[in-house]
Amino acid sequence: MKIISVHGDIDKVENLLQGQITSDVTLLGNEEYQLSSICNQKGEVMAGFIIHKSKNYKILIDETLVNTFIDELSPFAKFFGVTFSIEDGFVHGHITPDKNEKAFILNDIFSLSVSLEKEILVNNQSLLMNDWVVANKLALNLDLNLDDIGKYRPLEINYDKNRVAFDKGCFRGQEIIARMKYLGVDRRKFVTIISPEAIKENKNFKVIGEILRYKDFYVFSSSIKRDFLDEFSSNNPSTVII
Repeated sequence: MKIISVHGDIDKVENLLQGQITSDVTLLGNEEYQLSSICNQKGEVMAGFIIHKSKNYKILIDETLVNTFIDELSPFAKFFGVTFSIEDGFVHGHITPDKNEKAFILNDIFSLSVSLEKEILVNNQSLLMNDWVVANKLALNLDLNLDDIGKYRPLEINYDKNRVAFDKGCFRGQEIIARMKYLGVDRRKFVTIISPEAIKENKNFKVIGEILRYKDFYVFSSSIKRDFLDEFSSNNPSTVII
């Protein structure tokens, strides 16, 4: 991941972000982290990221999406006197069994959090990137990359539950996203599938993002028809659906 620093008057930076991104930055306390995303006018997700607030705002984002984020916001940023730069440093991910108060995802089993460091820190508890990606998939948090931009709306990839604030007011693509949320028919469910065998896509379910090989299992995100869930489980009895 890369770190984008957002420069400018803090109130103007907040106003810019509040009108463009899907989360509510006014809920972000000092030294806290928040999942968010940015959509185009059609309501399609162009980038997902983590926002950090300290003396200024920082965007923690997949390195392949840096240019996309800056290109999407730059036409509006100039009206607020806001600029962007890439900051030196490293993003460390933390998977902990306790309830981390700075976690951006917290469930009954583990919490996911990040920290910004000046150098790479390695110890005997360090994990691989694959461990981090799988943990996010188990928490139904999908990290997009360059191949995914403009393909999905928030409701298709669980972003409506962990990255979109529907009560904060307007943001780009908000009208379409809200209409899908409150007036649409939700025929599909976003899930994580863990299987000892490869599973072929069909009209009832599709793979979203990459398929990971993890400890002899295939782990991947999927959009599956709700009325196909029971049949899918019956046809794949050794598969776990989260």
